[in-house]
Amino acid sequence: MPLVPAWLEARVPTYQQVRSRLGQIFPEGMDRRKWLTNPNAARSVFVFLYCLCIEGNDRWLAPKAVIEMSVRQSTRTGLKARTAYFERIHRPGQKADGQSWLAPNSREGIRDEAIRALREVGAVVERPLPKTSGKGRYALAFEFADLFDPARTEADATRGIAQWREKHLDPAELARLAILGKGTLATVTLPDGTTQKLAPGPSQPIIKAVIESFAVRYLVKPVVLSYSDGSSSTTHIDKDLMRKLKLVHQAGDPLPDVLLADLASPLRFVFVEAVATEGPTTQARVNQVAKWLEASGYKAGDAYFATAYLHRGTAAFRATVGEIAWRTAIWFVAEPEQLMAALDGRELKSLRDLPGW
Repeated sequence: MPLVPAWLEARVPTYQQVRSRLGQIFPEGMDRRKWLTNPNAARSVFVFLYCLCIEGNDRWLAPKAVIEMSVRQSTRTGLKARTAYFERIHRPGQKADGQSWLAPNSREGIRDEAIRALREVGAVVERPLPKTSGKGRYALAFEFADLFDPARTEADATRGIAQWREKHLDPAELARLAILGKGTLATVTLPDGTTQKLAPGPSQPIIKAVIESFAVRYLVKPVVLSYSDGSSSTTHIDKDLMRKLKLVHQAGDPLPDVLLADLASPLRFVFVEAVATEGPTTQARVNQVAKWLEASGYKAGDAYFATAYLHRGTAAFRATVGEIAWRTAIWFVAEPEQLMAALDGRELKSLRDLPGW
């Protein structure tokens, strides 16, 4: 095995190319994606490659080399200039030519966020040194480094990324990425096996998963009473079933993104909001639904409420979690076997009342 990927002595990707490739390797839905794809992660990987600090090459990087890198230095891509930077920058008081990328107090952000996250997924290796040592201790894993060849075709890069993920990511992570990577299918399969059109849109994969996964997993005898189109405010309503259940619906009534019913005794309705950007199950929404159900002769207790997101790392979840009503459930497409409950603590005597405690 060569000490570095064969292409790396001849060429080095730009910072922009590194950051783009990190986004491909670590897609939406991955744990720690923020730390694996942000500018500090891209700067770190770029400097690893620039300095040829690759597993097996006996070149080890200290965070200082990332902090002191400059735009001017990064454009000097000849092997001699790259080697000279590596040898110089690890000596006390040495700096790159030009304005440094980062301030000296950025060391912890590089070491404790970017490099740590990369190390946890097998992209960076570390040699054992005393904690107080100022020597370089990190190198880019050989197979990970090889993913950044700027001369790779898109198809070849895609194959290489898939092989690296299969080898280095844990099975749960791979399963979650598989769920999120299914794409925007144009049909949804209802619990009775029939299929309906579902237009592409931001909430479409969430609505599809609520109907195909959530409903059959958490309801005993699920049926779909209504669902939104996914691309607009259009709502598909099973008017015949609504009529049989004596649900009175008029324009303007508070239908959620997906309205389910569990026909097992006792009958229960499940109101699910699919949040791609905004619109979780708020207390105001719960109150509206309760009034609507009462107008049809049902009680508020006949309904359950849930908010569905693509995964826990989405901006939509972070932005709206504070609006979610208590006594409702939270579900993630990427983790279909898990439910998060917004419990009202006044209804618990102790944590021992919770399942599994």
